[in-house]
Amino acid sequence: TGREVVPVDTSELPKKRPWKIHVNGVAASGEHRFWVFNLQGTGSGSVLGNLYMETRGGTFSLDVTDLDLNLGPAYLNGDAEVYKGGTMQGVLGFSPLTRRDNKGRRMLKFAYLDTQLDLTVGSFNFLNIFTAGLGNLDIAGAGQVAGRLAVRDGYVRAGTELNATTSNLGVTIRDIDIAGVGSVLIQTPADADSPLNLDIHYDTLTAKRVTENTPFLRGTALRLGYSGSNFILPDPDMSFKELWSDEAARQRRAMNTFDLTINDAKVFDMSTFNYYLPSEAAFTFAGGETSLNAKVALTENTINGNIDLDSAAMKVQVDDQSFEADLDADIVIQSGVPRDLKANISGSSLRLFNVRVDGNEESFDGDYWSTSLTFTDAEGTFIKPIDVNASAVLTVSDTRPLVTFFDNRNKPPKWLSNMMAVKNLAGEAELVVSNSAIRIPLAYVDSEKAEVGVKGVIANGERSGMVFARFKKFSTLLKRFDGKRNVDVIKPRAKFDRYQISDAEVPLDTEAGSP
Repeated sequence: TGREVVPVDTSELPKKRPWKIHVNGVAASGEHRFWVFNLQGTGSGSVLGNLYMETRGGTFSLDVTDLDLNLGPAYLNGDAEVYKGGTMQGVLGFSPLTRRDNKGRRMLKFAYLDTQLDLTVGSFNFLNIFTAGLGNLDIAGAGQVAGRLAVRDGYVRAGTELNATTSNLGVTIRDIDIAGVGSVLIQTPADADSPLNLDIHYDTLTAKRVTENTPFLRGTALRLGYSGSNFILPDPDMSFKELWSDEAARQRRAMNTFDLTINDAKVFDMSTFNYYLPSEAAFTFAGGETSLNAKVALTENTINGNIDLDSAAMKVQVDDQSFEADLDADIVIQSGVPRDLKANISGSSLRLFNVRVDGNEESFDGDYWSTSLTFTDAEGTFIKPIDVNASAVLTVSDTRPLVTFFDNRNKPPKWLSNMMAVKNLAGEAELVVSNSAIRIPLAYVDSEKAEVGVKGVIANGERSGMVFARFKKFSTLLKRFDGKRNVDVIKPRAKFDRYQISDAEVPLDTEAGSP
């Protein structure tokens, strides 16, 4: 006979209704343990507030109206210490949110707090929340955090003044790591939510590239100042590229400003700047200390400021020929595109003095010799590899080091030594740095008695081009092509004028033996 077959009931079961927990006027005092996301900690004191929660990922809200705690250590994921302890007074909570739709970081936009803090923290990483509008900037370190912090709906609010201090403040900007004794101040006006000001100040510091271990700069005062949008919690689902092009984010960044001030820093060795030269450049900086002062201001769309370099005994090496000189550089940034590090530096100037030339044949040591270069039109992109296009006015006090240069490159005509007495030459120069090559379409200085001109290319570790020299009615041409040098006295002016620098390799003229 068997068991009776009963049809299965496939009708939809009634959904379980969520639990609703609603507690008003919760008051707790004494010792406490808390767990927020992956953060666990302890504290003692009093807490007063309201709680509403629906199970099954429903609505949640928390309103702590009075908080006064002495905090013990807190840990992230159970073992990473976030802070050692401190005090906290004020209010905090979450505006009503649906938990199933706002998990993890998405909950933060519903958070609010207005608290007085005094904490010893093990990491300053949380400060990077306040640098959301700065792009390639990261803050690290550990130390004391004290002051008032007010945040609601993803915005820093009026009256915030939070100061983080440490003897080991780390800031990374693009490919540069800065470390030293410093502080970070986060502030809004007392009666307005914006602008948000973030001020990073160093009392002593060193700087190095992120890929290197040895600092190249030491200083006693550096300031990074940001002023702009007080919005700190962008959509966590958007990539940095998407945020950069997002219209709402662009409108927020439109009011942003960023200032950099460096006072009396020292670059230990000019060879540091070899990093920015084309990889196949045929010359290198070989030494010399440099004093650096800078004041640069950036907005979303432009950049301006000044950078001053004062180098003593700067050394440059070209094959077996070395140059030593003092250098004053006044870099004027007229405008530019900050995100690309592209700048117009028209009006900038370079001055070389106290020049010494060492070579196998002749040497020159000129305490009173100088030359200056003032850029009339110059712009470039100043990241590795740099890209520059410039025109300049050039002045030279006299021709002595130029004659020494000729003497060391080849056997010049005897009349060339007469150029040693020619003073006060002036001219113009053009310079193009691109595609890891340095091109000089034309650079010259002249006077009634003498003239010196240069056209050349430095690329792929080789140099090619011409140097023309004239004294009264005498002239000569120093040429270098395919690694070979020679002096040419046959129609040197015509050959120099005919030679043109282009992007392509220039073939040799078979008849004249030169381009």
